[in-house]
Amino acid sequence: MRFRMAVLILAIFCVGTAELAPSGMLTDLSRDLSVTVPTAGLLVTVYALTVVFGGPLVTAASTRVRRKYLLVALLLVSVAGNVLSSFAPTFGVLVAGRMLTAVIHGTFLAVCVVTAGSMAAKGKEGSAVAGTQLGINLATVLGVPLGTLVAQQLNWRATFGGVAVLAAVAVVLILLVIPDDGGTAGSSAAHELRVFKKWQVLGTVLATVLCSGGMFTLITYMVPLLTDVGGFPSAWVPAVLVAYGLGSIVGNAIGGRIANRSVDTAVLALSWTLAAVCLLYWAAAPSAVGAAVFLVLFSIATFALIPGLQTKVLSAAADAPTLSLTANMSAFGLGAALGSWAGGQLIDQGFGTRAVTLGAAAFTALGALLIAQTVYVGRRGTPGSTGTPGTSGSTSGSRPAGDVPRAEAGTTVSPTP
Repeated sequence: MRFRMAVLILAIFCVGTAELAPSGMLTDLSRDLSVTVPTAGLLVTVYALTVVFGGPLVTAASTRVRRKYLLVALLLVSVAGNVLSSFAPTFGVLVAGRMLTAVIHGTFLAVCVVTAGSMAAKGKEGSAVAGTQLGINLATVLGVPLGTLVAQQLNWRATFGGVAVLAAVAVVLILLVIPDDGGTAGSSAAHELRVFKKWQVLGTVLATVLCSGGMFTLITYMVPLLTDVGGFPSAWVPAVLVAYGLGSIVGNAIGGRIANRSVDTAVLALSWTLAAVCLLYWAAAPSAVGAAVFLVLFSIATFALIPGLQTKVLSAAADAPTLSLTANMSAFGLGAALGSWAGGQLIDQGFGTRAVTLGAAAFTALGALLIAQTVYVGRRGTPGSTGTPGTSGSTSGSRPAGDVPRAEAGTTVSPTP
């Protein structure tokens, strides 16, 4: 099980690094392709928008494909996108390569989560979901710095090429070690879409948009918070960002273990914790030490919440997990765009960089309120509910709120004890 999880983590690391790599080499890209730095920055925006809108379409079109071979096919598309990016003669071709890589992002991560759940022992599903998130953590902590270093020492094309080679290795390992349990990515597209009639699913996805908005209101401006507000020395910023990355790994492990016990309780507690950390960050921000400490605490709280949100969707959408998880991936992307825009608006309207912490707290608190409502609705639900507000919205009938279903082979998921 551990080696199989390591293979999935490697594959996710490749996809995550491909997503984030341009942020560390925008100057090189703009110089070599004769575009401005802001134009080069559109590579990140285009990727995010492709994930938001393309992911659900790819998932809906591939619901009948067996999970193991869908993982292989999607990762091969990512390889092709990175190869195209590596050899792109113009900025337009590079954008096309980025879109090709991005269109499989949400579906691939969703299928990885479901596959990890199917391999996990009962009661360990939350840790399995957190394990897949570790691939993204490692992409942030290792992938982006290594990609930037390769771009500096060789060129940016070598970075995309290196990711393509590593992803090709992951394809071979998936074929060798991931079991083919006969499970498909889902049922029919129409059946998968019906899951969004359940308030537990739709409410959690909307809460993800709000919580992600809170995260990215602050994440987008975390360096100015350190230097401009906290007076933190610029030379020490990389060290704090490394600590931020390590905090994400710690938070991910904590969130997974808490979600194993009761996902509803975990998500509710962690969303309010994140809101409180953002609020307290406002008070600590003018101090260099305080700003650094709360940035790490913010990282821990953020990445503890993420696996809980994913596991809650997996629990609520027991009979259509892949499309609902893909939609939740899109929700994270939509929240990221909303949060980064809102943070910029706070600064442009004269409230100052420090105010982004309050904006982050407000977004996250709204998300926590919505989560509380879904938990309340779920606990009042009755067997056979249809999923509208006022019913549980779960296919498991009277299963206690917070139980996490295990992703078994096929299109249904059985509850844990």
